[in-house]
Amino acid sequence: MRDGGIHNHMGIMSRQTTTTNLAPIATPIDVRVEQRTGDLSTGQHRPSQTTTREYVFQPADDADGMFTHAPVSLWEEDFSEVKRRFDQLKTNGVEDLRKHFRKHPEEVISLARLVRIVRVNNETLTLYDAAGPVEFREGLSPIFNKGSFEVFREELMAFWKGRISFTSEAINLTVAGTSKNILIHTIIPPGFERNWAKVYVAITDITAIRDSMRNLAASEQKYRSVFDAVQTAVLLADVPSGMIVEANKSAKRLLGASSSELVGMHLADLMQGEEQDNVRALLRLHLNQPSPAGQVIHVRHKSSGTIPVLATANTIVIDDANVIVVSLTPPDELASIRSTERKVSAFRTGLGKKLTQREREILSLICSGKSSRVIAHQLCISEKTVETHRTRIMQKLDTHCVVDLVKFAMINRLARLQ
Repeated sequence: MRDGGIHNHMGIMSRQTTTTNLAPIATPIDVRVEQRTGDLSTGQHRPSQTTTREYVFQPADDADGMFTHAPVSLWEEDFSEVKRRFDQLKTNGVEDLRKHFRKHPEEVISLARLVRIVRVNNETLTLYDAAGPVEFREGLSPIFNKGSFEVFREELMAFWKGRISFTSEAINLTVAGTSKNILIHTIIPPGFERNWAKVYVAITDITAIRDSMRNLAASEQKYRSVFDAVQTAVLLADVPSGMIVEANKSAKRLLGASSSELVGMHLADLMQGEEQDNVRALLRLHLNQPSPAGQVIHVRHKSSGTIPVLATANTIVIDDANVIVVSLTPPDELASIRSTERKVSAFRTGLGKKLTQREREILSLICSGKSSRVIAHQLCISEKTVETHRTRIMQKLDTHCVVDLVKFAMINRLARLQ
């Protein structure tokens, strides 16, 4: 890189660091910045007269502080030396830049050094937890890992192919060492397509979004594992269409069918004759009717004919969609269930009295499939309070997971799916 600065936005604060000899970013205490940026704006630069965080030079076109005070991390970079190197490579016969990079991986590092950071705004300091320009500058020098170079390489590929913008995700570390998921938008503004003397970069912090997505995926995986581990055959079907949307492992074993065979099938197609009509009538009752008591029906096994089962059904709401939950219990499991019911029935009254009215209310909402957040909103309490109640309920009922809690509550009539 010419006279200092490094190509930072791709990964300066990356997870794995590699010491380099790259010079630090130019700041107002480095007088070279004014000597090198005369061609990048139309006005004379003047120092910012604001706080110590607002250290960037404000050209005349930022008199209103739009760049400095923008609520998103903004960078202005100079790619003119990169453009000159690209022209040289093309003159030397290079047509496929990706192939060239594979043969000469050091070229990416060389090009990174040619990029000069002209200025960054206040939000950049905030994003990277830098107290001021000195701390920010010192946090840049030792960084540029493999992942950073990969993103930068793709940006170079985009510019090589004539594109004037580039978007990618990356992971940076702040000065304090905190990991950040970021979304990078880079653009060559109009008037600089020939020399790339100005390249604008906007960085958006998407850490919260990615954390939420990871938490959601982990939660989904957890409940998927629980759903598949339940020994009772369970089918989930859309209401009122009756189309099966999920089937656990026990249901697939009971019916001798795979997920691809069951999902998309109508519930009524699992039975024959009059029982099909009964299922269709049940679906027409929709949500506002009480769930029917368990009844014996005959479901079709893929290769073994019909099997008598005790079927129970309840409706719940999942992601604003009405879903009917159907449990199918074959005769050989009924005796075990009846035995369990007899054993716990003696404790029903005592267990019920252990729960407070609020705990009963929350238990009922848990059994209806509502999340802690939804319960908290509905009862006008905090999500943490809901979790505390949930823990106490499980302790009082001697259960160890939500599925056991719901099953136990249903058997003992401590709550009912709604």
